[in-house]
Amino acid sequence: MLSTENLRKDLESKSDIEWFDTICAILKKENLLTVNQVIALIGTDKPNPNNEVRGSRALVPFDKRFTWASINPVLTNEEDDKPIDFLSFGGPDFKLKMSDIVARFANYKMQSNIYDGSTQLFFYPIASEYEFSGIDLWTDKEGEAITDINNLLFNSVTFNFGSTLFLARDGYHLKR
Repeated sequence: MLSTENLRKDLESKSDIEWFDTICAILKKENLLTVNQVIALIGTDKPNPNNEVRGSRALVPFDKRFTWASINPVLTNEEDDKPIDFLSFGGPDFKLKMSDIVARFANYKMQSNIYDGSTQLFFYPIASEYEFSGIDLWTDKEGEAITDINNLLFNSVTFNFGSTLFLARDGYHLKR
């Protein structure tokens, strides 16, 4: 694998779908990536001067097409490193097409977010060659308003890791 700095520059030079393909390749099981390795590739810790409660470790991405990134688990001071549970990226300059994702991962579920609106497209199960086991994409459109699913564009993507699938009010989730 390339050095972290070279890999970071390579990712930044790619189109959005090429970036997606490269991140998927990086997240293959054989690479055994951990939280600290991914953080070195993705971004620096986002300052939290007001000590806001965060469910994930928030990052300021190196790649400027993203305005945010987050990762779980959040490591305590006593923990050296752990496997990834959740990895998410997003920003208005990032665009993935539904048709491109379906061409790579055909199995998905469509679920309404009854908690705060919108629709989740949850790609699951994922081929066993990948460390992640689900991909989360969201549209602000309600399910009945989606007339051509292949024309949907997404400004964020979340990689979920785990084997326990559950459905909550806001959509599908995976846990290790």
